[in-house]
Amino acid sequence: MPRAMRTPMLLLPLLTGLLGGCAVPQTPPPMPVAQTPVVKAFRNAVPVAIDPRSGAVTAEEHARVVRTVAGLGRDATPHVTVTGPMLAAPARAAVASLLGQAGVPPENVTFAPDQTGAPALQVTTYVALAPDCGAWSDIYNGWYQNSPTEALGCSNRRNLALMLADPRDLVQGRETVPADGQRMAGAVQRYRADKVKPFVKGNGSNTFLLAPGMNGTQEDQ
Repeated sequence: MPRAMRTPMLLLPLLTGLLGGCAVPQTPPPMPVAQTPVVKAFRNAVPVAIDPRSGAVTAEEHARVVRTVAGLGRDATPHVTVTGPMLAAPARAAVASLLGQAGVPPENVTFAPDQTGAPALQVTTYVALAPDCGAWSDIYNGWYQNSPTEALGCSNRRNLALMLADPRDLVQGRETVPADGQRMAGAVQRYRADKVKPFVKGNGSNTFLLAPGMNGTQEDQ
């Protein structure tokens, strides 16, 4: 008959302490409220003196409108709604070209004629305010806030707010536009031929770090 194994008396206090510690789980800190980026909308009305039929506009007026709209959208992608009288096809094309020179993508231009009188550009820009995240120095508390399990983590949401080309995407999605397959295939061909084009210099931006002081109506989204 095999002899019974005996635990040395000196090890009993150690085992008791270990088992007792394992029996009492540590309670994690309360999960913080998800901090999603706040999107603020800035709206400005820019009058434009353009002929509703022919689209004729003076050089001075053209330069003023381009400069004004480009200034409003200096840190964000602007959206423009053209209000006023119904514009004929030449005038619509002239407005679209003018706004394109101010940095407004064609898909961000909407024509909405009304009874307000003279043509005007309703320029809306969106700015995303990145949330403040807990410091990683406090690993016990900070880990839960920055963890991917907490709605992708505060750090991921902050990075998202800083990288967005158009913060309006956080409020409302946009429809896809027809893609230029030949242009995209050209990029692949240049990569394979080791003829990749260099990046454009001076294209940096400090967008979305803080809401810039912009004139106009501001609305939280």
